[in-house]
Amino acid sequence: MSSTDATAIFSAFKKSYNDSTSHKLKVCDAFIVFFALNCFILFLYRGLVGSFPFNAYLGGLFSNMGMLIFTVCLRMQAAPANEPQFQGVTHESSFCDYSLCAVLLLFTSVHFMG
Repeated sequence: MSSTDATAIFSAFKKSYNDSTSHKLKVCDAFIVFFALNCFILFLYRGLVGSFPFNAYLGGLFSNMGMLIFTVCLRMQAAPANEPQFQGVTHESSFCDYSLCAVLLLFTSVHFMG
């Protein structure tokens, strides 16, 4: 596979993604990438520097992983392709559940960090 093939595949994917994905889903995708990168950076930091306040490391890692999972669930519920699986669940209800879970996760993580 040459680099021109990879470039063509990437540009076709990017064009399809930009054309068929709504702005709300793009925001969810940006949050997903942010939380995944944040988890990677925390894991890399622990490997390079160490995890002296281990509770703080675990609290930060678990809160990022939790928000990543919550955001993936929100994206699944907001995607038009998944509407048949989530009949009767409105987007407002999904966002309310997401917000409530995020606040509970924040309080739990802060409490765990001490």
